[in-house]
Amino acid sequence: MAEDISGILSRWPYEDEDSLQVRRVHGRGGKPKLQIRIDLGVLQLEATGRPDGRRPYGFESLLDYYREQAERHRRRYGWYEGFELDPDACAALRQESLQYYHRRISYMALQDYEPAVDDADHNLEILDLLKAFAANREDWLAQEQYRGFILCHRTQCEALEHLQQEDAQGALLVVDRGLRHIREVFQEQDRDDDFDDSTERELLEDLKRKVQGRYQVGHRQRLQILLDDALRREDPDTAANLRAQLRQLDTE
Repeated sequence: MAEDISGILSRWPYEDEDSLQVRRVHGRGGKPKLQIRIDLGVLQLEATGRPDGRRPYGFESLLDYYREQAERHRRRYGWYEGFELDPDACAALRQESLQYYHRRISYMALQDYEPAVDDADHNLEILDLLKAFAANREDWLAQEQYRGFILCHRTQCEALEHLQQEDAQGALLVVDRGLRHIREVFQEQDRDDDFDDSTERELLEDLKRKVQGRYQVGHRQRLQILLDDALRREDPDTAANLRAQLRQLDTE
């Protein structure tokens, strides 16, 4: 079997541009895969399951394996206390997170947003696992810094899913919830002052402006959308604030 991939690369030239070069292919037995063209070659990812196709310890992912280990500890001892992830386990989970990141941005480039949301959720769950069980705080913090970034991607993908269905109202609700959630993350990380100038906020506010412009969603309509959402969530403080803003518009 020829191992030189020069022929594949020559048929798919690398283009140095802002957007990713991603394509879907079918492997042996017709199994779908994703390929990312990079300057020195190609990355190939499984379309489902763990991106490298491995099943660590017989599980679909390391996340699933270590969650099961934590549950076994709880069932045996009655609590989670005493279960820890050593530095090697944390490093392996960070490496898995990087694989899911590559696949997430590939799906985003292909405008296939549902699996991109799933891969974002996978990495958020890795962060939660590290936060709960990392033996060394530094191993958790090394990955926790990316929580706002992952949430931003997740919010973008979920909002764009709504827009694919021409659901502007749903998209705007998703963006506003995402902004609230990311602000909370910045607050928890003692970076509240950084939120207003953050890339995450800038990207989501830009998406919001584009949705409002394309679908001609006015300020009053947007406030009413948010009020309806606050009432559904049984959030009286937010609902009261939004009602006050709507009354203020009536007096102007």
